[in-house]
Amino acid sequence: MTYKLPKLPYDFNALEPYIDTRTMTVHYRMHHMGYVNNLNKTLEGYPDLQDKNIYELLLDLNNLPEE
Repeated sequence: MTYKLPKLPYDFNALEPYIDTRTMTVHYRMHHMGYVNNLNKTLEGYPDLQDKNIYELLLDLNNLPEE
């Protein structure tokens, strides 16, 4: 399973004036995408973990490899 960045159900400017378009864009395209990419990269070496969904991984954190 490869995790993918979910599409936002709204435009980047939908939360203005509380959160501006630039902040939304940076957080979505850089930060959030970085987390998804790093998770996929980390799971490459563990085929037994690749079949688990994110909830299963989080529920079993104590049994995941430290690296």
